[in-house]
Amino acid sequence: MSKPNQTPKTQRNRKFKLVAVLLALTVFFVIPEILVRLFSSTDQTSYTAIKFGADANSEKLFVKDPELHWVLRNDADVPFLGQQAITDARGFRVAKQREEAADSSHILCVGDSTTFGWGVAGPNIFPAILEKSLARRNPEAHWVVHNAGVPGFSSHQMRQMAERWVPQLKPKVVVICIGNNDAWPARVSDLEAQQGGLASGVAGLLGKSAFLSWAAGLLRGSEEPENPMYFADDSVPRVSDDEMASNIEAVVALAKEHGARPMILGAPANLHFPPRNMNEEIHKHRALGDSISAKIEARDVAGATKLADDALAKDPDHIYLQWLRAMVTALIVDPERGRDELEKVFQQHRFPDRARRTYRERQRAVAEAAAVPFADVNVLFLAGRKPKDAQKLYLDWCHPTASGHRIMAQQLVTWISP
Repeated sequence: MSKPNQTPKTQRNRKFKLVAVLLALTVFFVIPEILVRLFSSTDQTSYTAIKFGADANSEKLFVKDPELHWVLRNDADVPFLGQQAITDARGFRVAKQREEAADSSHILCVGDSTTFGWGVAGPNIFPAILEKSLARRNPEAHWVVHNAGVPGFSSHQMRQMAERWVPQLKPKVVVICIGNNDAWPARVSDLEAQQGGLASGVAGLLGKSAFLSWAAGLLRGSEEPENPMYFADDSVPRVSDDEMASNIEAVVALAKEHGARPMILGAPANLHFPPRNMNEEIHKHRALGDSISAKIEARDVAGATKLADDALAKDPDHIYLQWLRAMVTALIVDPERGRDELEKVFQQHRFPDRARRTYRERQRAVAEAAAVPFADVNVLFLAGRKPKDAQKLYLDWCHPTASGHRIMAQQLVTWISP
C-alpha cells in the first residue's frame, strides 16, 4: 500500500531540517577545517606517533601514509641522527639530488633502517655505494639505485612498498634487506593493524582531518600520541616468521613478474650487544659484567669461564647471564661456537630486539626455494675477521657502520656485475 503524498508543509519541514544539518556541519566542521589548514603552524601531515631515534627532527622527516602508516617526506633535507637526510621527489633517501637519464637501468632497494642508513651519511650507505661501484664498472649502463628503506619498517610494510614501486620503476634488480623489526613486540600484529575493521577505518578517515588532528593534539597536550602497532612489551611479534617468509616470497614473485632479479641480504644482528629489556639486570650484575670483560681483555679463558659458570649455576635460566657466558665463548674461545650460543640466547628471549635465527633461516629457505641470491650480513661481517674487528662493522645493536655498508655493497656488486 503506497504512502499518501506528502503535503507541501511536510516537504518544507524536511528541507528546513536538511539545511539546518548542512549549516551545522559547515559551522562546526567545514569552517574550522578550512581555518586550521590555512592558519595552523602545525604540519598535519607529520607522523608523530614515533619519535625515531628520539630525534626531534623525526616530525620533519616522517609523514603519515594511509597504507604504510609512515614514510619519508618527499624532497626533504633534514638533520637526522647526526647526519643529513635528503630525499627525492619519491621520498627515497639520496646522497644528493640528481637527474635520471631516460635510458637508466633501475635497482630498487627495499627494507628498514639498515637500507635507509641509520646514523650513516648518505654517500656511505650501501645503495649509494652500489650505484657508484656499478657506474665505475659499466658507465654506459646508467645505473640508478633507489633507496626505498624506511626506519621502523617490517616485512609487511616492505612488501607494500615494493608493490607500490616495482610496477612504476620496472627495476632490473630488487634488493631485499629486512627482518629486525618483525620480531619486535606490538599491541597487535602489522597484519591485524591493517585489517582493523570499521573502527580502524573510521579512525584513519578522521585522522585525515586537520581540524580533528589539531583538536586531538590540543586535548593531548604534551603527552605523546599512542602508536597502535609498535613497542608493546607484553604482546605479539609485529610479524611472525611465517608471515615474514610469505612477505618476502611475495616480493620475490613480484620482482620476477616485472622482469627484475630479486636478491636478499639477511638482516644484520649484533649479538654481542646485550638483549633488549635487560637494563635492570645489567645494572644488577654490573660488577660481574665488568669482571668478565676484564678477564676477556686479558685473554684469561679459565677466569672468565669460571665467573660466568658460577653465576649461571645459581640462576641457569637467566637470559642475561646466559648471554655473558656465550660472550666468553664468542670472544676468546671459538667465534663460530660462540655465535651459535648467542643465537640460542636470543631465540629464547620472548621479544628480541633483532632478527631471531629462525627469521634469518626462513629468509635463507625462501631464497633457496626461489633460486635467489642470499647472504647473511652477519656472516659477511665475520668473514676473515676476529669477532672484535667484526664488531666495528656495527654502528649499534643491529645497524651497519659505513664500513659495514661497504661490505654489503660489495656483495651486491658481485651478484649484479661479476
